[in-house]
Amino acid sequence: MEQGVSDAEGDGGGTADAPALADVLVFLEASVEALCAVDWTAYDADALADAVGRVEVLARRLEASGCRATAELAALHGRKGRTPGGVAAMLAERLGLAKGAVHGRIDAGGRQATPAGRAAASGEITGEHERIIAKAVSALPGTMGGPDKTRFAEELTRFARSAAPADLRAEAARRLAELCPARGREREEHQERQRSARLGAVRADGTSTLTMTLTPRGRALVERALCDFGGPGGAVPCEPGSDDRTPEQRAHDALVHQWALGSTVDPARPKGIATIVVRLTPEQLEDPHALVRTDSGTQLSVRQAVSMAGAMPWFVSLLRDGREELHRIDVDAHPERRIASAIQRLVLYAAHGGCTFPGCTAPARRSQFHHVREWSRGGPTTVANGALGCPVHHGFVGDGPAGWTTIVNPASPGLCTWLPPGVDRLTDA
Repeated sequence: MEQGVSDAEGDGGGTADAPALADVLVFLEASVEALCAVDWTAYDADALADAVGRVEVLARRLEASGCRATAELAALHGRKGRTPGGVAAMLAERLGLAKGAVHGRIDAGGRQATPAGRAAASGEITGEHERIIAKAVSALPGTMGGPDKTRFAEELTRFARSAAPADLRAEAARRLAELCPARGREREEHQERQRSARLGAVRADGTSTLTMTLTPRGRALVERALCDFGGPGGAVPCEPGSDDRTPEQRAHDALVHQWALGSTVDPARPKGIATIVVRLTPEQLEDPHALVRTDSGTQLSVRQAVSMAGAMPWFVSLLRDGREELHRIDVDAHPERRIASAIQRLVLYAAHGGCTFPGCTAPARRSQFHHVREWSRGGPTTVANGALGCPVHHGFVGDGPAGWTTIVNPASPGLCTWLPPGVDRLTDA
């Protein structure tokens, strides 16, 4: 196999540049060797955070460069008459990779000139981001012109620079649904066709396997049960810190607990059946195939959400002009209590959608109620004094030199502004 690689290397005038390439690789190998020898325990948090960020960018650029080299090597073999499958098989054996991974690298190397390809080559986004964008672009209708496709790719690339792959995937699906309404219907029909559940035979030890392919509706129900009952101490009462179950065992117990409760438990009770919250606007209701999210981040269509709204474990929030319409409910009945009520959390989800820290995409179900004016300093537990913050960013708030502060933005009532360390006024931010 290695001889096959050598045969290709002589083509295309690459021999003249081989010494320079060899020098670059020797220098790179020496630099990586030096990096691997670093004693990371000798540095403080700021230095380590800077190093982690820079190493991440370098890793992304190396991945993109490797894809480009792999694509060029495949092209050289192709000019000698070898099939793409044969090239992938040869490289997979030589590099110890799956053929699918090699095909992916070859394809990515051929997309270096695209907006996402350039961003990946500069380390601004990951290879996974680039593949998600490429897949979304390939799903655009053939009637769309080249400039429009390029603009679509540029917008997704811009979004990807500050988003996790899962959020990018959801954003790409949302934009495709807007551009191709018919594709939204096809997507739902495909989801329904794929749904399945198979309960395996009872094994010798008495256990059984359950294999499922979930629709968005099914995933929303499972994910909510895991969020409500799948944490330490969930579903199985125990002393704090004494829950020695694995995450998989906790997930099993959460689902069994949910199934045991059934749909007869009053969802208003604090310890009852898991509830799902979907945030909708009147405009979204006009498009049944528009994509919305549950408070745990699961994406589903408006039609799928509304079809479930009649079930007991659902709370559908309708927003008008950015304000929550909650009549006959005293949401701030107990401002003196430190812990926010369930209805207060629901209102904040309706208002904020998730963590309010700039750029954070954590969903509401994984966010905490944060007192904008600290409760320890007299801040009431009210919707007006509340904001959603994920556990990471909620932990940023503090009195120390590295602590962030939060204030109510007077220009946007109901919104919270996060001030970095050393900034104590909105005008300084």
